[in-house]
Amino acid sequence: MVEINEILLESSEKLRGHMEYEEFQHNILGAIFFKYLSDKIEKENNKKLFKFKINYQEAFEEENFDFYGKTIKNETLSDLGYFIKPEYLYQNIILEDNFLKKLNDAIKHIEYQKESLTDLFDSVNFENIHVDEDIKTTFELILKKINNLQFNQKSFEEYNYLMKFFLKKSYTPNEISILLSKLVSIDKTSVKNVYDATCGSCSTLLFLKEEINVEKYYGQELNKNNYNIARMNMIMHGVNPNNFEIYNEDSTTTKRKLPQIDVVVSHPPFLKKWEAHEELLKDERFNTYKKLPPKSKADYAFIETMIYPLSQEGIMAIVMPQGVLFRSNAEKDIRKTLLKEKNYIDAIIGLPEKTFSKNIPTCILILKKNRKKDDGILFIDASQEFDDSSILNKLRKDDIDKIVTTYKNKEEINKYSHFADINEIKKNDFNLNIKRYVNTYEEKEKINIEDTIKQINKIESEIEKLNLQENELFIKLNLGDKYV
Repeated sequence: MVEINEILLESSEKLRGHMEYEEFQHNILGAIFFKYLSDKIEKENNKKLFKFKINYQEAFEEENFDFYGKTIKNETLSDLGYFIKPEYLYQNIILEDNFLKKLNDAIKHIEYQKESLTDLFDSVNFENIHVDEDIKTTFELILKKINNLQFNQKSFEEYNYLMKFFLKKSYTPNEISILLSKLVSIDKTSVKNVYDATCGSCSTLLFLKEEINVEKYYGQELNKNNYNIARMNMIMHGVNPNNFEIYNEDSTTTKRKLPQIDVVVSHPPFLKKWEAHEELLKDERFNTYKKLPPKSKADYAFIETMIYPLSQEGIMAIVMPQGVLFRSNAEKDIRKTLLKEKNYIDAIIGLPEKTFSKNIPTCILILKKNRKKDDGILFIDASQEFDDSSILNKLRKDDIDKIVTTYKNKEEINKYSHFADINEIKKNDFNLNIKRYVNTYEEKEKINIEDTIKQINKIESEIEKLNLQENELFIKLNLGDKYV
């Protein structure tokens, strides 16, 4: 059975350098996605039609169309959110001559229930690729190989590999997404909705599916390419298009009308610049903090944007550079408001170094709106426990479980976690640097100088004895040579 990672490695080896990267990315990802849509619609409808002893292809033959085809089309649009006629299925077209042009035509004939999805394949062009004939032949062979892909319930890891392959440094490490998902799903089995204002490929949001049932997903993504990938990723993970809303926009400067959100998980780009114009102080997301975050760092702009729609019973877990814990000026004032007036910060978790490709100290902030006035903050220093066997350090399953259990039970563990009340935080002038609250310093064993000198003298005495024995042996050997 052909797997997605095989396709990606082979196509990368044979096409990269011969095809512009964006063209390579759009067309390979587009082909895999189109194959997925085609397989899904045929498989689901063959199940439905089995009892009538016909298949999806036959349902659209002239004699069957009025009785089966029309019904199947309407049900498919409702159930899957899209519709493809059998003649336009990837697996049918790929067997024909000159299939590149026919694939191009086919993607234009996909019908969507939501008008917002009609641009999904806008960047894909199988026919007019800018390569010579030899590379074009190689490209065709790879598209034929994609036809051998099989999509099933075990494809979760493959889809994530696909996203990681194309997004590279902007992709959130899986173990971080797992940790975020577990932290926000404690004591939950389902939620009405989830939100990420910098959703990228939506992989972080989709990890929640492994922990709880989610009714609806909301996301915003500035990068057009990532926005397209996000919507494809949602559908490939089995999320009906009616159950997600992804917007192509800057979440900090565009105020999106959202419902009350139950769960927020996010990994915004670190230290990103943003358009902090004064008009935004009229925006309800920012005006209660009285100052805007600096233009050079949008970190708090992302926090304020995502905490705003969070419901009173909701929970938010967001990855941030540790600088948000102690930086001064406007960021310090915003931090004080979050702590004193809002009382939103529930826990701070320090992550290992080199967890992300941009190697800066990072942490996870957990925020809630329903905290009591005298609730303190749990500090967890998880920076010392990880797997360092690869380029990036990774949290292991036991490391993740320990963090989640410590947070759930609000445990105090020596050199690992500490529960600080607001008075302790005030004494530290609202500096939330984890090292101020969790002392991980390991005192070195004191050296007894007298004992050490005695040991050195003993060793030197033994060395001297061995040297004398060695000299005696050499003398005996030399004397022995004289009598040979």
